[in-house]
Amino acid sequence: GMQSIVEYLGSSSGGRCGYCKQEESSKSSIGVAGYNVSCEHFNQLLDRGWNRSGRYIYKPIIKETCCPQYTIRLDVHKFYLSRTQKRVLRYMSDFLLHGIKRKRVLNEESDVMNSKSELKALKNDEIVGNSVSFADSSCVFPTKDAMGDIKEAESSEKPKREGGHKKKTMRRERAFRRMRAKGIDVEEVMKKRAENELSRRRSLESFLLPYDGKKFRHRLEVRLVKLRSQEFDATLDESFAVYQKYQTTIHNDHSCSKRGYLNFLANSPLFNDEDSASQKTIELGSYHQQYVLDDRIIAVGVVDVLPRCLSSKYFYYDPDFSFLSLGTYAALREIAFTRELAKERPHLHYYYMGYYIDSCPKMRYKGRFRPSDLLCDYSFTWVPLDECVRRLRSTGEKAIAFAPEQPPPEHVDVGSVYCLFKMSAMPYAVLKSHPEFREKEDFMEEYAQLVGPVAKEMLLVRT
Repeated sequence: GMQSIVEYLGSSSGGRCGYCKQEESSKSSIGVAGYNVSCEHFNQLLDRGWNRSGRYIYKPIIKETCCPQYTIRLDVHKFYLSRTQKRVLRYMSDFLLHGIKRKRVLNEESDVMNSKSELKALKNDEIVGNSVSFADSSCVFPTKDAMGDIKEAESSEKPKREGGHKKKTMRRERAFRRMRAKGIDVEEVMKKRAENELSRRRSLESFLLPYDGKKFRHRLEVRLVKLRSQEFDATLDESFAVYQKYQTTIHNDHSCSKRGYLNFLANSPLFNDEDSASQKTIELGSYHQQYVLDDRIIAVGVVDVLPRCLSSKYFYYDPDFSFLSLGTYAALREIAFTRELAKERPHLHYYYMGYYIDSCPKMRYKGRFRPSDLLCDYSFTWVPLDECVRRLRSTGEKAIAFAPEQPPPEHVDVGSVYCLFKMSAMPYAVLKSHPEFREKEDFMEEYAQLVGPVAKEMLLVRT
């Protein structure tokens, strides 16, 4: 069968950071070019903090970068909706059923990581963002005053601005005092509330209504389109037009070319390495999920279906439909899709949203899909997001171990790194004594430790 083949590109740093916007930032990452990478191997790379943009597979060096990026994932079996997310789903239903256009629930500003340096590594002069995020930093809420003591005591979901947390605690205490003065057993009330909250926990699926032509004003379909398929080619122009409109309107980027788009969003080194006996309805690989409203593409999510997760790469939408909070809506649809996949593939129950950057307010929306975990960059174990954020904020450090009690990962013996030299595959230990090979590089040790055990299985091109 096919082999995974990669080539080491080295580190790239400098350039303007797309997150903190500092000119002389220390944005630093290590990259490899993926010629072919099996879905299994790529899943293992994700679990070591790597990601991909087109065929460029990279890992941010957390110790060196100005904005440390930690891989974030969610177990979809444990996911529960927040109130804001329910509102996004209800507003979509109102629109589809009755054509009602609501005010946006969330102010989803998006943010593109400028990957100039990554592109240099690819010897490619097109600039294309490689990660987008939406911030729901200004949610719209009804006034709380009218809603009584108990409501006031309940924590709202507003993002905490400076001092907001203190005010919230004070409001809560005031409400408790009033309740106690009226002889109400506060603990009992809160316990009841928690029970009600649990029983009211509507499933995500219950909001996604099947289309019925008699009842619905609009029809929304989510189409799963495999890269390089006939359907993909047939819808490419329309999909690219939405991307162009998105880039120019939302990011004021007027230089987006079709070539850049194809390179980064329609290009993937992934191949499905499952044996044909275990074929499922949806095969592993790279896809676009097209959101089609009344036969018109209004948004596209770029995703990888891997053995143990759905990995979300990028999302773009038609700005005319920003009132639908499509960034949040699409993430919820991707979570629902992951749950569907899990029915056929029990191991596939994680949803990866790329990287979480605590110092970037626009990124924090990712943490609102609860309960999420971050990947510890020392032990490569998963730790609950809240715990990680607490540690990050209390230490004030950027690069910390989230699970200091965990042992470090196994040291990969550099001699066992699988190499491809002059069309022959061999471990590095054998390659070193090959009569025609001269070692002029010093990256092998770093490559072995950053990639981890999968370095023994993927072929590393050496010349």
